[in-house]
This record gives sequence, structure tokens and C-alpha cells, in this order.
Amino acid sequence: YDPASLQYMLEFFRNVAQTIPDAPTLDDSDVGANLDNPAGSARDMLRDRAGIIVLREDLDFYAIPPRADIEQSEMVEVKRAAGKALLRQDGIFSGLRRSEETGTTEQHLIEMLTAGGFNHTDGWGHRAGEPNKAVICSLALARLRTDVRSGAEGGAAVGMAQKLLLFWRKPARRCWWEGVELEGVEGVEGKLKVWIRRVWTLEMSVIGLR
Repeated sequence: YDPASLQYMLEFFRNVAQTIPDAPTLDDSDVGANLDNPAGSARDMLRDRAGIIVLREDLDFYAIPPRADIEQSEMVEVKRAAGKALLRQDGIFSGLRRSEETGTTEQHLIEMLTAGGFNHTDGWGHRAGEPNKAVICSLALARLRTDVRSGAEGGAAVGMAQKLLLFWRKPARRCWWEGVELEGVEGVEGKLKVWIRRVWTLEMSVIGLR
């Protein structure tokens, strides 16, 4: 396991845990019952505990040879340079904003996550390439928002928090492909065509349980 990724998780969870007030808490079975109850309030359930959104991205990329006569050793360097270029694209939602269509799964995912705790401009908390592989692993954590205002907007936010809590102990995965053209890749003239496969894993963690 990547030590830097683990350190990021530990520090985030530790910082959130320090903000939880000391109060009598329910056990795991009671929390599970609350989550299964459609009438239950996410704000009430998290009164003396905290929900954390855990979002992970596993990105595989496949670089198209920039020319037909490229040597294998040179292509290896091109792949490494492509990986560095992709690492610099560290916005969480940057890869999901290419489509302007409304009602897409990607758009719904962005809306749910930004309502739940992330911001549109957030970057990955940890992002690193796997050694000797065309794979980039990214991780982002956000505390589930429960400090919502009253009124229709507040009610919608509470509903979104309740929806995200359904991923507690039940991670969900989403996979999609996209073709991109990378600019500024070291050793490549012009743009480099790359196929990308993203796999997102979304899960909720609840801390403060006794």
C-alpha cells in the first residue's frame, strides 16, 4: 500500500475525529437501522459522529505511438512522459467535465459529490503513478456536509447526505473510457493521443461509532 496515501488518510480521519463532540453514541446495529430507515435524518444520525466520503480513482492509460517507426525503448519513455502529464491533471472532476450534455451519469455524480462535501475545483488529496505501470491511483476524502441551511435548499442537501450514506459499507464502482490528446508531453512533437480508462470507487465511512 502506498505509504503517502495511507498517511493522507490517517491525517484526514484524525483531524475529523478531533472535531466530533463527546456524547453517548449508538452501536453499529443502531446506526445500520437508521440508515435503513427512509424517514431517518442524516443530520440526526451524524449528530455525534462524522461521515467521510471516500473517493478513489484507478486510471489506466494507453498511449498511441506518435509515429510508426518508433523504437520500443523510446515508446517506454513516451509512456512515462504521458504519465507525468496526466499526473499534472489533478482536478477531481476535470476528467468528467468534457460533456456538456445534461442528465448524464457523470453530471449526476458531480452534483451528488459537490452537494455532499466536495467543491468543483478540488484536487485529489493524493495522486501517484504505480511503479513500472501505466496506472495512476488517486484518492480524495471529504467530510459529509450536514451544516445545511433551512428551507428547500437545506432539505435537498440533507436528502443528498442521506443518499450518500447508502454507500456506507456498500461501495459503488463506475468505469468509463475516453480518448484524449495530451499536449506538452516530453519527447513528443505536437499532441499525443491517449486512451484512458477510469474506475471510480465511492464509499462512505462513518467515524465516532462505539
